[in-house]
Amino acid sequence: MTNLAFEPALDQLLDYRAQLLARLERQPAEMAQVLAAIPEADWHLPRAGLSRTVHRTLAHVRDLELLAFLPRLQRILNEDEPALAPFVSHDWSLRDYLPDEPLTAVLASWSQTRTEVLNLLPGPAASQWTRIGFHPPSGNRTLQWWAERIYTHAQAHLLELRGVGPHAA
Repeated sequence: MTNLAFEPALDQLLDYRAQLLARLERQPAEMAQVLAAIPEADWHLPRAGLSRTVHRTLAHVRDLELLAFLPRLQRILNEDEPALAPFVSHDWSLRDYLPDEPLTAVLASWSQTRTEVLNLLPGPAASQWTRIGFHPPSGNRTLQWWAERIYTHAQAHLLELRGVGPHAA
């Protein structure tokens, strides 16, 4: 016998997960639109409102998703309650930053990584969404939390790039 009191909440949860997956899928195209509105000559210049250049911002988004988020998802899905390494610092990938890498290549690489993320994430009703990994200092976090983190991290930088102001002094 099913508990009818929980059916609306379950429907909302499944709708939320479906929307999260759709948003994750749309993000690379949205980022491409934002980047297309910024003149290529400005991609490597300091900008008001940005702590990094446009190029460095996208490389950061790609590197974090490729080198940190994706491996964490894989471990959570493949191991029972894995202990995940903490982030060393927010700019841990700076030492490997390649300023001469074409921005189009960075975008293509991030888009490919996002496809890999989406291929790992289960359908909205799957039980894997509640699998956990321990991440210091955050503690136990579910696969759903990591998917949300991937989305919100990229979204914050997308919004940052959308609001790029005139050249910084």
